[in-house]
Amino acid sequence: MPFGTLRPGQYAGMNRGSMPYRSKATVQSWVDEYLTTHTEDAVVVTVLEKDFTPGPESGMVVVSLRNASTVTYIQAVVDDSGPHWVVTFEPRAEGFDLDAPGVARLASDLGAIARMCAYLQERTLAAVAELAP
Repeated sequence: MPFGTLRPGQYAGMNRGSMPYRSKATVQSWVDEYLTTHTEDAVVVTVLEKDFTPGPESGMVVVSLRNASTVTYIQAVVDDSGPHWVVTFEPRAEGFDLDAPGVARLASDLGAIARMCAYLQERTLAAVAELAP
């Protein structure tokens, strides 16, 4: 089985309330580690308490785009197949224009967000595997 792949049903029987992998402190350490090893990703990142409620499932990663004021964040969502990190782009009140260099910077930012999301997914699946019976 490839690294980072859950077996069918592996997550379904686990106690979701005991998952420390999504605490703000854990997510912050993963983000810090990622940014240390990916210095080419020039995005501004903040880890917040999701819904501003401390707890085992509270880490949310907010990413500031350099060329767009769109609120963008990475968060884990959970279903019966397990946790999945997703990127959310909040709606904008109006459109915006970018020249070619601006589009290139936006593309670079989106690539950095995609890589960070994939990294958080890998770390989460490793943490879930460690907790599995």
